[in-house]
Amino acid sequence: MARPPTENPYHHPFVKPLAFDSDAITSMCREGFEVAMATRGLETLWNGDLKDFSEDPAWSHPLLVQLHQDSTEERLSAILLTISVFYRALDDQLKDDAGFAVFKKEQLAIHNAFATSYGDDEVQPTLRECCNKIIHTNDFRPVYDNGSQPQDEGVFYMTGEIELEGKIGNKTWNIVFDVFSYFEAMLETVEFLSEEQADSNPKQAASSDK
Repeated sequence: MARPPTENPYHHPFVKPLAFDSDAITSMCREGFEVAMATRGLETLWNGDLKDFSEDPAWSHPLLVQLHQDSTEERLSAILLTISVFYRALDDQLKDDAGFAVFKKEQLAIHNAFATSYGDDEVQPTLRECCNKIIHTNDFRPVYDNGSQPQDEGVFYMTGEIELEGKIGNKTWNIVFDVFSYFEAMLETVEFLSEEQADSNPKQAASSDK
């Protein structure tokens, strides 16, 4: 039913939390996964059998490859930043939710660590802390590999590891995290929320399944 024009929504007595858009998170996880995985397919477009690498173009469809290369890291970082802000808001909203606390503890035990320091500083291994570091990083640096081929051979692709660097005051921190584990954990969180909603409102869940 539409709200009467004389009703002022500001005075609604219920709490109005920020929305955690599960569908948007799912979509961004898929897109981020596809962005990272697409780097592994570039090898099929590299004419590595050319004897003279000065021949032009060395790439099949070089403009498409360049378009991909020019936007890959920017797209991935934008996706990670958006999801991390969503998750931080959700984590704050559910800070007193016992079920969510148990879920996060079990999730961390399965994934072992979402953020690992490779500097002298210590870092919490939680998904929340990984999101914090993504939000506050000054240097976003995906790790690449070429299948252990010589440096001047093969095609470099994203391994899934991403190194971040930032500062707290005058102290520099450095962490590394696995983007595939990150996306998997976000999808697990969406699944948890969906199950929680189904448990709290079984009639609505049954209706949505039809």
